[in-house]
Amino acid sequence: MPKIYSEEEKKHIKKRLKEEANILLQEKGVKKTTVDELVKRVGIPKGTFYLFYPSKEMLIYEVTQDFHEQVDKHMVDGVYKIIRDKNMTIDALDFSDCVEELTDLILSAMEITYNSCLKILLEPESMALVLSKLPDDVLAKHREDDSDIGEGMFKELAMKRNLNVQALSGAFMMIIFGGMYKREIGVENWKDSMRIVIKGIVLQLVG
Repeated sequence: MPKIYSEEEKKHIKKRLKEEANILLQEKGVKKTTVDELVKRVGIPKGTFYLFYPSKEMLIYEVTQDFHEQVDKHMVDGVYKIIRDKNMTIDALDFSDCVEELTDLILSAMEITYNSCLKILLEPESMALVLSKLPDDVLAKHREDDSDIGEGMFKELAMKRNLNVQALSGAFMMIIFGGMYKREIGVENWKDSMRIVIKGIVLQLVG
């Protein structure tokens, strides 16, 4: 008979599964992240895993969504802080004097991505592996949400500058992928290098 877990135990197991999935994905990638390895690290029977997730892909998807929401919240909170610090009003938003602040904000958001499994799921092959195993309703929601990536907060700024929003999204994706080559760029120079590139984009948006 399957073990009955308390609500507190369920929360703990789910939290641990997500933590280990994040670590394993960065260490081994999607293909080599297995349910067997996950349950071994968390210390639960394999059958227990399926009480929480129908597949490893659903767990991976949920973990990446958590980080995605973390990045979005980081950006929203950061922009509102800039607005407060600069005493702007919603009716008169002018970010032309906020180039350094916006650059630092975007760089810190990119660092969240670099230091999580999000960067793994940005690889087309890895993303395809996960999406191919998702339930139809989850996949439909993902496609709906995904259409807004890179357009949300900076869409209006881009349109005011007559910049192509999709091209802007592509530029941010290039920065993310560039961040995966820390060793090639040079660990000691990586952050400064990325900041130069990000500042170039910000200047086009608000400078």
